[in-house]
Amino acid sequence: MRLFSRVAICIGIVGTAAGTLAWQKNARFPDALLLPGVRVDGEAVRAENVDAVVHEHVQQLLSRTVLLTVLGESKPVKTASLAELGVTVNEARAVALAKSYGHTGDPLGDMEAAEKAKNGLIDVPLETSVDASKVIAMLAPLKDELDTTPASARLDLDNRTIIPEKNGRSLDPWGTVIGVQRAAVDPTITSILIPATSFPPRVSKEVVASIDVHAVLAEFETYFSRSGDQARRGQNIDNAAHKLDGVVISPGEVLSFNAVVGDRSEENGFQKSWEIFKGEMVEGVGGGTCQVASTLHAAAFFGGLDVIERLPHSRPSAYIPMGLDSTVVYPAVDLKLRNVHAFPIVLHAKTEGNKLKIQLLGASKPVKVSFAREVEKTIPWSRKVEEDERLLGNKVIVKQHGIRGYRIKRTRTEVFPDGSFKKESTTDYYPPTTEIYEVPVGFDVALLPPLPEPPTEDDSTATPAPVACTGDCKHADNPGSDVTYVDAPGTHTPVAAQTDPAKTLTLTR
Repeated sequence: MRLFSRVAICIGIVGTAAGTLAWQKNARFPDALLLPGVRVDGEAVRAENVDAVVHEHVQQLLSRTVLLTVLGESKPVKTASLAELGVTVNEARAVALAKSYGHTGDPLGDMEAAEKAKNGLIDVPLETSVDASKVIAMLAPLKDELDTTPASARLDLDNRTIIPEKNGRSLDPWGTVIGVQRAAVDPTITSILIPATSFPPRVSKEVVASIDVHAVLAEFETYFSRSGDQARRGQNIDNAAHKLDGVVISPGEVLSFNAVVGDRSEENGFQKSWEIFKGEMVEGVGGGTCQVASTLHAAAFFGGLDVIERLPHSRPSAYIPMGLDSTVVYPAVDLKLRNVHAFPIVLHAKTEGNKLKIQLLGASKPVKVSFAREVEKTIPWSRKVEEDERLLGNKVIVKQHGIRGYRIKRTRTEVFPDGSFKKESTTDYYPPTTEIYEVPVGFDVALLPPLPEPPTEDDSTATPAPVACTGDCKHADNPGSDVTYVDAPGTHTPVAAQTDPAKTLTLTR
């Protein structure tokens, strides 16, 4: 009986204690309330303001700005907020975590949490994450601007010196993501380092010093004007030639004209000048660069290099025979050449007055090359007439002279020292250049020169097409008219090589 009474007393005590704890929990920590003293990101919160406090702290964190600095440089390249760098915070989780303390259903554990909260030992952190794609997207323009390609050592052939190489640099956006992650959790971080990798070029000054350049494999010259509106075009030719001069092409290497010369921008030394764009003459930056590419292509053609990539112009050029020209447009249209010889080749590109000369220098001249061209077909041009209310009387502006189109067959024959030879033929197509006139409103188009006749079966008998004269003159084909033809800026009367090219042409170098 005594034993039974003692057991009953013990059960009663335990039951009373448990009930007391449950009563204390329900009385002190109802589900809708937070434990007194709970903090979020260092600030004490209450049930009625926890959402607002969390939101305010998140906004403060995301609006915090940091400086971005490239490795090896002291000056920051950009200032950005953490939000702009792709940092996000899960507000709902922070609020839910703050409310969960003291409400686990474990009486002893909840009592312990209450004691910790009272003593300021419960501080809910803001959980951050970083969207790496936003970091990379933000750094993309910086990478385009600040990445540099390595510059190989080259020969200064005029002064017989070596220009040392320069290492390239590549920014590492993925490495920057790690820095953003650290800054998101550490408010003391105010600057993020953008990692960058430095890498050497393919040709060092030691390699250049050992190159034999006593032999001229091939050379080609073209001429240009520096007068009037052609002055800036001449400066562009100087600039592009300078960038090519002394460049080394190793055995088996492919040279890209665009990679060497770079973008046609004023920052890269190019001027505004006239150039062909979509079949018409327009003013753009870098006009004249194509002449340098064409002269290089011709030299490479006669030097026996492989022409990996090359496109002819949209019309015959005045400065070089059809079939030897090469158009370039940065970065889409390129001239690429492969050195097939067993020794390095050095480019020597130089302007003297109105002459551009490009040489290929190396250890020997291993091949003799001839170029043959045959005009297979000619195509008459069409005409476009635009009325301009600013023009009066019979004044006509020649915006573009018409030029026939041509289909030509190109043949390169290479003869080697052992008597063997290689012959290859390709076809170039030059579309006809549309003739464009600006005339007064209501002008009688019958006064304009006649369009060229379609080609006969034998194109060699075709006569040159009429070309509008310029200045204060009456057109020879309209002797009774008083039409005055004036060339628009950038427009020049075509030369015979464009309007009446020889049906066949052979050159050997």
